[in-house]
Order: sequence, then structure tokens, then C-alpha cells
Amino acid sequence: MVAIGVRGVGDDGGSAAGRVLTLLQRSGPLTRAAVTAELGLAASAVGTALSDLTALELVRVGEPLRDAPAGRGRPSPVVEVNPDGPVAVAVQLSADRVTAGLVGLDRRISHVRQRFLSRAETDPGVLVPGLADAVAEAALQTDRRCVGVCIAMPGFIRESDGFVRSSLHLGWDEVPLARRLAGMVPTGIPVAVGRASTLAVLAEFRYGAGRGATSMLALNCERVGVGGGFIDAGGPLTGAGHALEAGHIIVEPGGLRCPCGARGCLEMYADARALARAAGRRHDRGDTAAEILDGAAAGDRAAREAVRVTAGHLVTGLTSLVNTLAPERVVLMGFLADLYRAAEDFVRDGLMASSVVARTGHIEIVTGELRDAALVGAAERAFAPLLREPRTALRTSR
Repeated sequence: MVAIGVRGVGDDGGSAAGRVLTLLQRSGPLTRAAVTAELGLAASAVGTALSDLTALELVRVGEPLRDAPAGRGRPSPVVEVNPDGPVAVAVQLSADRVTAGLVGLDRRISHVRQRFLSRAETDPGVLVPGLADAVAEAALQTDRRCVGVCIAMPGFIRESDGFVRSSLHLGWDEVPLARRLAGMVPTGIPVAVGRASTLAVLAEFRYGAGRGATSMLALNCERVGVGGGFIDAGGPLTGAGHALEAGHIIVEPGGLRCPCGARGCLEMYADARALARAAGRRHDRGDTAAEILDGAAAGDRAAREAVRVTAGHLVTGLTSLVNTLAPERVVLMGFLADLYRAAEDFVRDGLMASSVVARTGHIEIVTGELRDAALVGAAERAFAPLLREPRTALRTSR
């Protein structure tokens, strides 16, 4: 077992204990010798950090590997995050539903609850207390320490203080979400708010289809709307909290009006609603998109044409993005992954034909691997203070 070169670990000025915990959280079990080599710390510093983390019940130390090569000194023990350690409450808020669950340092997700929203329930005055209830309900499902909450949601988010400048599909403007929630959730649990697409893409980069890539463009669709993210040198492009609004690239000038005010945006032509519209179907909360994709796979002509039209708009959007960003890898997530699987050759060949960057750069297109990428990403954000300064974070949480 060797260290795997996790980019960005331990270079943010955190404590030695924080750097060790971050490495183990991102890479999984490692030998103590591998931790020392990966972080470039003195063996004594790693030993002290591991002792502190073990005392805090954040890390557990196991036996040395049985098949470890013989060498000088005692075999190096295997260390890993404690699977029974603290949890974070991760919440994904989308246009029509709230999904909440508990996530451990080992990224295991449990106690997931999902609730659909009516249009009236998306009003901040109704939804914010509902989010607080979802957080409190999730936290009560475990006896483990809850060290943070993160709401992953669509929109223009100022992540430094969780202020929602705008969320088009929810109809929100200027909502201090983190501040409001902080006064409603159990005392002592820090609340963060993040842009869902950025959090999901970062999780996919670290733990899913983006592993090993130097740069990655990802597009995500949870039925309604299209989000995007670009990772380069291990970090996301964030701008002022709303960089790479991929869903609002114009693919059909003068086309359908988008909630953003423009006409012809990608998300109006390449999400699950668009597929249903292309097939002459009504989009609802059911499995309309899945039914159309299944029909296309079975040879239904109308369904196959709907897939071709929708995938064609995806190609148009991808062409602009790839030509601008030149990623090493493109990852399609959620509904877009399903759409790609239904029209893989069409999308790949179309992109190669329309993008000189894709052709010359030999860009690969893959589908996402994480089932709940937004929840994993939200948990990462909630765990950030703990991963930086473990003792301080535990002191301030309940």
C-alpha cells in the first residue's frame, strides 16, 4: 500500500494533524510510512499527529500489512479515518426536491431522505425552515458527533458567508441562507452553502471519473437545468461564485426563453424537460426521461429522434466549452450521463467533428461514477474546518 499523490493535500497551511487527516480522508487507508513520504513531514510530526487524531477518535491505527516487504525496523502500521467518527449533514436542494443525508469521513452516506417540493414550498419563508427541519431530522438519526452542515443548491452563491445572490429555478434573490439556517439548526453546528454543480464536480474529480486527470470539464443535470464545473491543477474555477454557468451558453439563438432572461440557453435544450418536449411528452416528477431513453434503446423511432435532437444540442454546448477550456477529460453526470449512454457515438463523433481542440487534444468523454456526487461534495465542504484544524473544529461543534 503506497501513497497515491493526492493533489492539493496539506498545502493550505493547516496543522500537521489536519494535513494527515485530509490525506487519509481523500486517499483511504495508507501505511504510516506512506503518509510520512506523501506529506514530506518528519516522522516524529506524523507520529504526534496520528496520536492526536487517534485520541480524538478521528483516525484508527491497524496492524501492518501481512505481505509488506521486509526491511529495516518494524513494519509500518496501516492508518485510516475512523468509520465511526464524526458525520456531516449534506443537503442537496434542487428545483423540485430536497435530499438530505449523513456522510462520514469515509464518504459513506446513510439515512438519506428525499422530499418533493411544490411551487409554493420553494418560497424562502417556507423552504428555509423546511431545510432546518431536514437538517435536525438527519442529525437525530445518529449518536455520532455532527461537525457541520452544507446545503448544495443551484444558483449564484457567495460561499464565504452562504449568501444566495440568485437561484433562478427556485425564484430566490438576495437570501442570506447560511445566516438564517444557523439560527434554526442545533446549536454549535456550522452551516455552509455551496453551488451544487461545483461541489458535485469537485467530488467527481477527487473520487470518481476525474481521478488521474490534470484538468476536467464536467456537466451535470438533475432533471431541470444544466450545471457545470471546470477543475484545473486540482482546484475548481469559481470566479465570484458563479463561474462556468454552462447551462446558459446559447445553443439556439432566438430560441426558447430561459429563466435567466436570455433565449436559447443550453439548459432549455439539453435537460430532461427538453428530452420530454422533443418526444412530445409532458415532463413530470416521474420517469418520463427514463421511459424515452428506454424506448430509444428498444428502437422506438420517435424516442430515438428525441434523443438525437437533445444530444445534438449537448454537442453544440460542449463544442463551445471544450474550445474555450481545452480540458483533458469531459465528464457527463446525472441525466446527461444517461443521454450520453443512449447516443455515445453521436455525441463523441459530433464533438470531434465540430471541435478542433477535441480532435487535436484527444479529449476523452466519460460518465460520472458517483451516485450522489452533490452530497459527497457538500460533505467535503462541511468537513473543511475539521480537515484543516481537527482539534479546534471539534471544540466548537457540539
